[in-house]
Amino acid sequence: MRSMSRHAQPGRRSPVWISVRLGLAIAIASGALHAQEAGIQVTVINEKTGETRTGLEAENFSIKDGSTPLRVHAVRELRGPVDILMLVDTSIVGEPVRPLAEALIEELREDEMMAIVGYDEGAELLQDFTSGKQSLRKAMDTVEYGNVPRVHDALFASIDSGFELSTNRRAIVLLSGGAVAGSRTPESEVLERSRARRVSIYSVFVRTDARSLLRRFAARTGGASFAARQLKLDPRELADLVLEAVRNPYELSVSGVYSLGDRIAVTVSETERSKAKLTASALPLE
Repeated sequence: MRSMSRHAQPGRRSPVWISVRLGLAIAIASGALHAQEAGIQVTVINEKTGETRTGLEAENFSIKDGSTPLRVHAVRELRGPVDILMLVDTSIVGEPVRPLAEALIEELREDEMMAIVGYDEGAELLQDFTSGKQSLRKAMDTVEYGNVPRVHDALFASIDSGFELSTNRRAIVLLSGGAVAGSRTPESEVLERSRARRVSIYSVFVRTDARSLLRRFAARTGGASFAARQLKLDPRELADLVLEAVRNPYELSVSGVYSLGDRIAVTVSETERSKAKLTASALPLE
């Protein structure tokens, strides 16, 4: 029979055992607290004017993950170059977005890169990432219009494989005539892949048929949406608004849940300029 030492008698806990147990508890608690910290990319715009709101602080943000409130620890404005994939509607309703596509090319900065993908029933790469405006202009000259706009399929394909060599922050600028045809890819898969690839969607639409859908894509990926006819701007002015949003998101450090869910709602309040109705989007950056 195995003998027992007097320090490990049945029914008693040794000081060493208690110390180990306490250490494990502290380590587990520390790990849980660390796991609660996460980042969220947020873009804030004035819904009426389309202007991007900068200069906000942690106290301006109220965030919930479902019904659970999150604590905002820190806010920083993201800077640096952006890789912009311009997804251009080349369907039977897409021609009205061409002037805006051309204006966006002209407003590209030297430290930024752009790729162009045309979409109708499928998605076609017209120009891979480049900072050369001449190459981008030539790509737009090859566009022909026809067929129906399968937006979900085009977004999924662009997010999934369009940024394979990208090293900078990633954004899709979706230029839509405003109509959406049926796709094989459900909305949920587009959003899941956007989160996995850290790609934000900034949508601009002419007709309002698919307004709710295009706004959801933006709101749930940390982007922004713009109603071209409502804003009544010329292509150059609208391009400036869109790129201002792409270039000026926030990154918020938050805690409150172990893992961020897919129902994150961001509310922005200001003591000054309170008449402005601000819209905020969210992309988890776990």
